[in-house]
Amino acid sequence: MFEYTSIEQYHSQLLEGKTTCLQAVEYFLSKIKAASHLNAFVEVYTDEAIQKAKELDAKRKAEGTKGKSHGVVIALKDVICYKDHRISASSNILKNFTSIYSSTAVEKLLNEDAIIIGSCNCDEFAMGSTNENSAYGNVLNAFPWQ
Repeated sequence: MFEYTSIEQYHSQLLEGKTTCLQAVEYFLSKIKAASHLNAFVEVYTDEAIQKAKELDAKRKAEGTKGKSHGVVIALKDVICYKDHRISASSNILKNFTSIYSSTAVEKLLNEDAIIIGSCNCDEFAMGSTNENSAYGNVLNAFPWQ
């Protein structure tokens, strides 16, 4: 099973051959699928994340880990631009808009070898904190109050 508690530990496991970036991506894809009823993701970049993981695994075997975020799997809120990917800020107004650039944060993550797995639901234009006002519907709490 894929498991780590720090990036340093994950990088050690990668270098020791105990895990791979591909295993990490597959693990998180399975978690996303299992929790799809929570409506947390607007879009999952399955093929792209798998391809990036394979590239990073090959790069690591040839050169070792390079980036500070090598193989770390992350998701972006639907208000952070990622070039050639849809971004809507969880609003119907922007539902079919594709970003023409990547935000500085995304560029820095990619430059450090992070793997972006998808886009997460949020309040429309990120104006709220409870995810009750999204064009994609509410995000449900995985741990509801009893």
